[in-house]
Amino acid sequence: MKISITYAELQDYVASHFHKTVNLGYVDGATVSVSVPIKVLGFTKSISINLIVKKIEGTDLFLSYDGKMGIDMLVSPAISYAKKLVPEKAGWVEQMPGNIVKLRLGDIDKLQKVFEKVELKAICFTPENIEAKIALL
Repeated sequence: MKISITYAELQDYVASHFHKTVNLGYVDGATVSVSVPIKVLGFTKSISINLIVKKIEGTDLFLSYDGKMGIDMLVSPAISYAKKLVPEKAGWVEQMPGNIVKLRLGDIDKLQKVFEKVELKAICFTPENIEAKIALL
C-alpha cells in the first residue's frame, strides 16, 4: 500500500502548524532537498540540506544528510537545541557518525498505535510527492 503527500501539502502543514517556511524539492528517489530562509544582516539567505533515506529497520528510520560546506556545524546544534526544547521527546532522535540521523518513529506517541497495525517498508520521493510504502500487519 502507498500513502503519499505532495511537497506543497507538507510545506503548507509546516507553515500553518509551526509558523515556519520550509521548501522541499525532489532530488532523486531517495533524496529530498530541504531549504529554510533565514535573515542575515537584513538579507534573506536560503540554507539547504539534502536528506537521504538510507534504510528502515523496524520502526527506526535512518537518514543521511549533506549540503554545502558547514552544514555539519548547523545540524548538530539544531538537534541539540531541539532536544533541549522538548526534553521528553529527545530520545527519538539520535545523531550518529557519518552524517546519519536515526529517528525512532516507534517512540513517538501518536505513531505507536499506527505501528501496531502497519509496517513501514520504504520512503520514496517522486518529482511531485513523498511516498510511504507500508504493509498491513
